[in-house]
Parts: sequence; C-alpha cells; structure tokens
Amino acid sequence: MRGLHLVLLAVLLCSDHALSLQCYLCAAAQTITQCWVMTCGQRQNFCFKSDLILYSTDGQKICMQQAGCATSCKEVSKQMETILGSGPEPGLLHKIFQNLGELAPTFELQSLSCCEKNLCNGVSRAGHSLWALAGGLLLSLGPALLWALL
Repeated sequence: MRGLHLVLLAVLLCSDHALSLQCYLCAAAQTITQCWVMTCGQRQNFCFKSDLILYSTDGQKICMQQAGCATSCKEVSKQMETILGSGPEPGLLHKIFQNLGELAPTFELQSLSCCEKNLCNGVSRAGHSLWALAGGLLLSLGPALLWALL
C-alpha cells in the first residue's frame, strides 16, 4: 500500500499539465466555439481577454476579441502597446497597413482584462469580416513577429 502512495505522489509531482492553468485561445473570435482550450506554460498564471475595435475607412466598425495565456497583465498591456502603438508612436499594425495609405484601417483597444482561473477568459459575440480575421491573425502572431524582428 505504501508503494502505491509513493507512485501516486510521484505522478502528481511530475505532471505539470495536470496543475497548469487552462485558458481560451482566440483570434478575432465571435463565439467561444471558435476558440481553442490552451494549457498555459509553466510561468503563465493569467488568462487575458482583449476587445479591439477596427475602424475601416468606409466607416465600418468591427469588434474583435483576442484571448490567451499570459505571465502578467502588464506583459499583455505592453504587447498591445507595441502592436497598436501608444501616443504618437505608431504600432506594428500601423506599420503593416501603412502601404494601404488612406485605405489603412485604424485600431483601438477598448478593454483588456485578466483573470487567474481555468477558462475564465471566455468571449462574447463580436463582429465578423475579412478585416476582423486579418487583424485577429496579426494580433495573435504579433508577439512572434516582434520576436523575429528583434
């Protein structure tokens, strides 16, 4: 019996994923069914959700929602500043779309929230369009693009 207890203890101590936080991973999602469940990394103790508004030049307003794992809310906030820009400094999305000239959309971060429980970052209904999908893809790949540029 004592041997069984030791085996169970060893299994529990070695299973990182069993104790890891799970968050929804979404890029330009409309519903939670369009998201994936992601097991966060060892130091990622937060789930985040952001609401982003894309304004097209024809006056269309498109809501996009991103969600995923993060090491801290501050880290996500810094990534959003890098992607969207802050103050007079243009962000990564502006640089990507600048070749469109006057047709380039503008982006605005409406909200950013973090939580620390499993699957606490579910999304609500958002707008759907090609711009939303493109923006969501760029936002989800933003950290990887930044890493590649550095």
